[in-house]
Amino acid sequence: MSTVITPTRPPTVWSLQSLLGGGEAIVTWVDTNRVVWPVSGGLAPMPPVEEGVQMVDLKGLHAPFKHVDQQGAHEDGVTWLDSTYDALELDMTISVFGRDAVGRRRVFRRWLAGWEPKKTGQLVWFTPELGHWWLAARFMQEPRDVIKAGDAASITMAWSARADFPFWVSFDSISTKLIASNATTLADPAGKAPSNFTQVWNRGDQDGWPVHLLQGPGVFTVGDNGGPRRITLPLNAGELARVTTLPNRRTVVELNTGANIYPRLSGRFSTPVVAGAVVRIPVTVTGAVAGVTSAISSLTPWRRWPE
Repeated sequence: MSTVITPTRPPTVWSLQSLLGGGEAIVTWVDTNRVVWPVSGGLAPMPPVEEGVQMVDLKGLHAPFKHVDQQGAHEDGVTWLDSTYDALELDMTISVFGRDAVGRRRVFRRWLAGWEPKKTGQLVWFTPELGHWWLAARFMQEPRDVIKAGDAASITMAWSARADFPFWVSFDSISTKLIASNATTLADPAGKAPSNFTQVWNRGDQDGWPVHLLQGPGVFTVGDNGGPRRITLPLNAGELARVTTLPNRRTVVELNTGANIYPRLSGRFSTPVVAGAVVRIPVTVTGAVAGVTSAISSLTPWRRWPE
């Protein structure tokens, strides 16, 4: 039996044409109160029939970065060492409108209530070719524009947001969950995925780093994301470990207790999953309990640009 979903407001002819054409990005702000604000594209409200907020323009989709150099007194030029990304800063022009001045003031109060300098919402960007990508953003600066006096039904102003993590992220690539069939074999219960391998896909444009969720008991040996190294981690019965392979985090947490069990890890992860790659990661175990010991991997893709 099919389900019919009725929108809260009838779409306009322009909205339908935009959505069906698929040529325009749909941009949505999900504020700190979890209120959804479509601000651009076919879902955005249209004055004067509707009330809401529209994004007029946007600057800063790509995070700023700087090159780290060193230079000696007798060196021509510099020696390039690395590059680092700063927080991403978005500068927008927004139009806030209502059916009259009272409606506009009501809309702006709701809009402002969902922006906090100490809490983050999500700026979500959708295109048919790349799907959904989003930033966790916070209020960067108070409104400073001059607002004309009077009972205007709409106002236009500058708006600024900051994303501490500078890349756009999307839905995780998640492997098949492997469950121990005996003391040394992790197998797909459906029989489709190969035993003792998890597989993830990096559909971002930056290096990706998988996260492994390992359920004890057993001594796990995990491949270095396609590299030659092997990393081992012993787990007791009832322990569930989240292993983050990103080298600068070095995090291995037992999720039931929150305990840091990183000291148990033997070896270091150092190989990323390059952009666009699909990798099969060997995950083997000894001392497993059939039907209990398990392993599953995921990878969050990162992009510099959302469309």
